[in-house]
Amino acid sequence: MIQAILFDINGTLTNVDSIEFMRNYLGILAPRFVHFFSSEKFSKYYLRSMETIKNHPKHGQTNMQTFYDDFSKATGQSYQTLRPIFEAFYESDFPALRCLVRAVPQGVKVVETAIQQGFLTAVASDPLMPLVAMQEQVRWSGLIPDHFKVIPALDNFHYCKPQLEFFREIAEGLGVKTENCLLVSEHSEDLICRELGMKTFLVGINKSETLTDYGGQLEELLRLIKSGTL
Repeated sequence: MIQAILFDINGTLTNVDSIEFMRNYLGILAPRFVHFFSSEKFSKYYLRSMETIKNHPKHGQTNMQTFYDDFSKATGQSYQTLRPIFEAFYESDFPALRCLVRAVPQGVKVVETAIQQGFLTAVASDPLMPLVAMQEQVRWSGLIPDHFKVIPALDNFHYCKPQLEFFREIAEGLGVKTENCLLVSEHSEDLICRELGMKTFLVGINKSETLTDYGGQLEELLRLIKSGTL
């Protein structure tokens, strides 16, 4: 029985050109570090550290701790020096990127209906930014952070996709078993969560086209939620 529905944001609750978003993201973040190194070097170090936390998590460490360990080693700058610069960026500059993101019209209705029907809800996006930025992305979808019981972030999660522990961590945060969760995502690589017994709804894909439990547009998910057939 499904007790919780996990929503990936990008491609599910919002539409965004990921390449354009990252170009603009780095374009306004990198200049904050120009007194240490060039924008090109910053981007190289930053992206490499992001890959480290995704593919080489350290047991017992949050993603943020792993990031700063790797980024500090690469740049020669201390955590105490780097963190205030990142925090200032997320507080003042990051919200301006909202202009690159479009909310999916049915997204709000699907999440709110799921809550009304008694499902627990969580965000299931990769926790590659601190909580303040992940909460901001929730707002870009037309929702508010209080709509979700769990919002994975750089500072509160220990794993990223495609690690199975990432999905376990969400389920644990909700207090449910993985087999009682439904993941809603546009990304076929997220189907790895089925190894934990999670059910999946792949947005924009016909169920018959790939190994997913459900597929289609959000209107179909809304129908399933309302009908009580999940």
